Amino acid sequence: MNRSSFLYALWCLSVMGLYLTAASQGYSPFADGGRTASAARAYGPTHK
Repeated sequence: MNRSSFLYALWCLSVMGLYLTAASQGYSPFADGGRTASAARAYGPTHK
């Protein structure tokens, strides 16, 4: 395996790792609310 294919594989693994981290924490850059309640450590409704 040459250097360019190794760097490409490393890049793919890092992108997949970031995706899995974001999925486990419920983070979405496109969501209006940001993180989910479990990731923000808040339980129950926060509005009145």
